[in-house]
Amino acid sequence: MKHLLFIILSTILLLNNNNLYLEIVIPNIKQDGIIYIAIYDNADDYSSGDESQDIMAYNIIEPVFRGVYSKKISLKKGVYAIKVLVDNNDNGKIDVNFFGIPKEQFGFSNNVLGILGVPKFEKASFKLNSNKKIEIKLR
Repeated sequence: MKHLLFIILSTILLLNNNNLYLEIVIPNIKQDGIIYIAIYDNADDYSSGDESQDIMAYNIIEPVFRGVYSKKISLKKGVYAIKVLVDNNDNGKIDVNFFGIPKEQFGFSNNVLGILGVPKFEKASFKLNSNKKIEIKLR
């Protein structure tokens, strides 16, 4: 009886799993470091300036090495925008020079740039309605 109940519950969970796969490819990591990938599912959180993980739909923080980076994750169907930073000195922020130009690599989904800052959610966002692979080229 326990096995039958387990099989039924497992089947229900599998049928209700609306998650899709998103593969994120970053082809141009210039230096080893820590990669920060923040995935947002709404404009308010994306633009808030709050970098806490609580407001992100998904986040990745892990060591990264020079070359190509690829990660496959599972997300629900929806609209998302991604911010990426490669922190080369492990201080948890993007370092800038005297003129405010970033010294570490960064990028956004759709490979868009903002004017003097982060691009708008609408420019960086994409629809995830089937399994998808995106490439983000870092600056």
